[in-house]
Amino acid sequence: MKDLMRIGMLLTVVFLASAFGTGCNKLFDGKTLNGWECDPEEVASHWQVKKGKILHGENSDKKGSMLWTTDEYIDYELELDYQTLTDDYDTGVFPRGEGHQVQIGISRSLQKDMTACIYAPKDDRGSYPGQTDKVAEFHKLGEWNHLKIIVTGKRIQTILNGEPFVDYEGITINDKGPIGLQLHQGVHMAVQFKNITIKEL
Repeated sequence: MKDLMRIGMLLTVVFLASAFGTGCNKLFDGKTLNGWECDPEEVASHWQVKKGKILHGENSDKKGSMLWTTDEYIDYELELDYQTLTDDYDTGVFPRGEGHQVQIGISRSLQKDMTACIYAPKDDRGSYPGQTDKVAEFHKLGEWNHLKIIVTGKRIQTILNGEPFVDYEGITINDKGPIGLQLHQGVHMAVQFKNITIKEL
């Protein structure tokens, strides 16, 4: 009887897990740009949905643009896969609107790869107050990379390809805001994203 009760409880747990999932929601449905908006609107063509559920960003005109979620977020875990398609690229993720950025690629100011580091000049601690020396070892150039960003309060944590990178406590970070993907002005770059999910905390 006890064995049957254990089996019944196990089946209940499995059912609930399948019914409620992991609590993650897709920010990109793989088919459309529903839930996103480009700023400025006149360069919205920079961002397109490609076959294979890929969000493709490219600025052959070297103009900058941001692709923002239409919803705003506070605390969350964001995960995505990205691949860079050009030798020079300067992109990244803005966790809560303008201000703090999780860099992907080559910093215009430092002229070196600062992927998964924190760009936050408004905190007055230097342009990249959250840095690591692991970039060259763990960032796979031209390949698919997995980036996880955890935002709680003023704290931003980054994990690249399973390796903890930066744990940074911000000062001026917004309390709430949209999530943005960037194409930096002044450089022709191509980058693509997929499997963009968020779990609100």
